[in-house]
Amino acid sequence: MVSHQPPEHAVQDLPVKAVSLMALNTITGNMPALVQMAAFPLLLSALITALSIPALESPMFSWLLSILAYIPHTLFAVAWHRRTLLGLSQPESTSISAWRRDHWQFLLKMIILLAICYGISLIGSLPALMIGIVAPAITPILILGVLIAALYVVARLSFVLPATAVGEAYSLDMSWKHTQKLGWSLIGAFLLLTVPFVIFILFITILAISNFFTGMPTTPEELKEFNSLLFIQNNGPALFFLQLVILTLTYFPMAAVISMLSIAFKVCTGWVPAQEKVDASEDPTEIEE
Repeated sequence: MVSHQPPEHAVQDLPVKAVSLMALNTITGNMPALVQMAAFPLLLSALITALSIPALESPMFSWLLSILAYIPHTLFAVAWHRRTLLGLSQPESTSISAWRRDHWQFLLKMIILLAICYGISLIGSLPALMIGIVAPAITPILILGVLIAALYVVARLSFVLPATAVGEAYSLDMSWKHTQKLGWSLIGAFLLLTVPFVIFILFITILAISNFFTGMPTTPEELKEFNSLLFIQNNGPALFFLQLVILTLTYFPMAAVISMLSIAFKVCTGWVPAQEKVDASEDPTEIEE
């Protein structure tokens, strides 16, 4: 596909293993650029995290900080999408001064995807819970099915994110057409790249809570009287440090998923950047047959 001329349907299938390996190779082969591009968004996320702990007593301030938390993600995601798709040799700036129209559009579309995901989850959970009243044993299965359905829809619409990052006029409808029969492949690649990191982060979290936090309930009686707000206040420094470690670690699976999504977008749509942006002969996302 030539830039700005999207085809009606996908031009190539999505090889999950190959695309996942290419995404991992993208981050391992660009580790200095990853560290440099993640530095400012990570510092900004750390600041927001530090403010969010005392802000728990103010719902309005806490809600505002949760919205602001998407800004560092957008700064990094747009830059990393562009690096993967355009084959840029130099790291792009991820500071606030780099914010432009593409970032606003990316943030808006990301919020739309999140709203769709939450909407499907909420609407689908209501009948699942009602059925669960009659048959409580199947409630977890129904809830899981709803969550999978929400993830599937978001996966089908996710091509708008890499397209928006490089300034393409690309709609949700186009993404839905291009990902026809590819939704499960996208989910498979996403799980392949994130599950190992999630397990590792859970291990780190359990280890930290068991060794560095105080006031954790150990009996059913203590659990009933457990005050989460008081627990957070009493463990503020340890909680902040743990969140900082988790934030740092999540940039690796985040970069991998962003790379995977960019590669999948390019492979499935045949997207080619304008020649003035990058020499197509040096395409880092070309899949070998």
